[in-house]
Amino acid sequence: MGLLTFAGRIVLVVINIVFIIVSLTLIVAGFVIRFAHEWLKPSLDTVLNKIESTVKTAYGDASFSTDKFEFGSLVSTLCYIMIAAGVVLLAISFLGCCGACCSFTTIMLVYSIILIVILLAQVAVIILVFAKPVVIKDQMKSTLKDTMKDYDGIKGTSVSALGWNWVQQEFDCCGASNYMDFEQKGSPYKNTAVNDNAAMGGTDGNVGAPVACCKTLPSSDGERTTCAGNGAAPSETNSNLNKGCVDKVWTRVVEDNTLYFAIVVGVCFAIQIVLIIFACLVFKNRGIAGGLV
Repeated sequence: MGLLTFAGRIVLVVINIVFIIVSLTLIVAGFVIRFAHEWLKPSLDTVLNKIESTVKTAYGDASFSTDKFEFGSLVSTLCYIMIAAGVVLLAISFLGCCGACCSFTTIMLVYSIILIVILLAQVAVIILVFAKPVVIKDQMKSTLKDTMKDYDGIKGTSVSALGWNWVQQEFDCCGASNYMDFEQKGSPYKNTAVNDNAAMGGTDGNVGAPVACCKTLPSSDGERTTCAGNGAAPSETNSNLNKGCVDKVWTRVVEDNTLYFAIVVGVCFAIQIVLIIFACLVFKNRGIAGGLV
């Protein structure tokens, strides 16, 4: 039993060192995504350049620029979750590493309890994500709709407008649920001669849905009428007006990667169970191995 406990301590130290590295990676990645905008911009330029080209060419606005677009601001909540998760993982891993290395058995008991609680929480989250995704989606939609009240269309230069335009073109979608989200929030994107309805070739528009929801961004007033409508909602043939962005993003990020998620979750669960078993074993043998009681 003493040999098994010794082997368990080695396993605990090694795995927790790996988790310390992972936690530091999470923290750094969170900060990079949130604040290193210039590093990330080249990978987003395809869509941004398309938007900028449309506004400059079709609307004749030579001064328009997408330079204010910040991907980190768009996913700031995710970044802060990554940073917080990294800090928590770092603290837990450091606790487990110290406890196992020095045979602090009381720390091992606390460590194992924390791991059990986290494991149960992860099971609950996994069930929620794959069995009741509508709960998460509804919360996402509610949060995103609050950002639409100032959405001023394809010519918008605010972080919110640029974010929505990028998402809608990148994921071929419109609004959180559909284009009516913008109507319900009173978004000013239809303001005549200012935003989406600004003159193209001397002709003002009368869009029924955001231009950014067009499957192909228009280069003339005729194309704008075809894909964004003329006083009424356009046909779905040329517009993504009824394809919600939450569902499209969820499909690409979660549903299309279900196998990878299953593998990662399975490996994590197995590692956590091993850590819990060995942590309990170290605590159980406190009378043999010594340490705090």
